[in-house]
Amino acid sequence: MKKIIALMMAAAMLLTLAACSESKPEPTEEPTTASTTAPTETTTEEPSTEPSTEPSGGTLGATLRDAFLSEMETNPDATPIDIANALIANPAIEFAPIVEPMLPGYLPGFSADIDGFAEAAMFAPMIGSIAFVGYIFRLDDGADVDAFMQTLRDNADPSWNICVTAEETVIDAVGNTVFFVMTPGSAA
Repeated sequence: MKKIIALMMAAAMLLTLAACSESKPEPTEEPTTASTTAPTETTTEEPSTEPSTEPSGGTLGATLRDAFLSEMETNPDATPIDIANALIANPAIEFAPIVEPMLPGYLPGFSADIDGFAEAAMFAPMIGSIAFVGYIFRLDDGADVDAFMQTLRDNADPSWNICVTAEETVIDAVGNTVFFVMTPGSAA
């Protein structure tokens, strides 16, 4: 019986290693000026107050950013949980998502603890093999939104997931509500 269990565990480990070693598909996006191998980052210089008139560009991150801006225009008093639930209802999300409230400290997708927010919600796939994690942060009134967004940029780790790496990071804000997402490059 012990030999059978040992063989089953060895087979499971081999399947896990095979899943992590699959080759990554080549990006279909046009190269950026920085590097074709580095993750891209889309940001705005100042927090937005109105939805962007720029096209989303077909990426999942840009699509969700546009949905965030639209949700903030429609419902500016929504909680981070409400906004995250609205975003995961977007048809561009092609996985089974989950929304969780978050506390300051360790947050998946970052190389250092993240604090300085009053309330937050994470939205992510239920299965961890997808390079996707998103957050809605609500900062205290009067907080330095630009400094908080810079902290997110500085500590974002696109390779936080063992088997996959996010290709795109998008950060934006409306008032004291900050949107952050790391995603695969394109919206299927």
